[in-house]
Amino acid sequence: MPTGRRKGGRFALGGLGMARHMNDDKVRLLRSLAFKIHRKEIPAEALNDCFEAEGKGGKHRQWRQAVTVLAEDGFVPALLAGELIGAEAAVVMTVLERAKDHRLLSDAIEGIADFLENAES
Repeated sequence: MPTGRRKGGRFALGGLGMARHMNDDKVRLLRSLAFKIHRKEIPAEALNDCFEAEGKGGKHRQWRQAVTVLAEDGFVPALLAGELIGAEAAVVMTVLERAKDHRLLSDAIEGIADFLENAES
C-alpha cells in the first residue's frame, strides 16, 4: 500500500507524483495538438495555441523554453525542447511534417499520447 497523502484521487509520493502530473500535462497537450492538426491547423500554429492554453494563469512554466524554440527553430525542435518526444520520434515527426499529411501527423501524435498515458500504469 502506498504511503503519502491522498490528493485528488491519487497518492502524492514526491517525485513519483510529480512525474505523473508531468505526464498528464504532456498527454493533455499532445491530445489537444493532435486534434488541432487533424482539423488542418498548421502544426506550428497549433502547437503555439496549445502552449498558450496550457500556460494560462501563469501555470506550466515548463513550456516557456519550448515556446521560444518554436519561434526560433520550428515545430519538431519545440516538441523536443518541451520533452514531448524523444530523438527517435523527432526523426519520424520531421518526415511526417515534411510530407504535409495532417492525418498521419495527428495519428502519430495521438499514438505518443497513448504511449505516455499507458506508461503511467
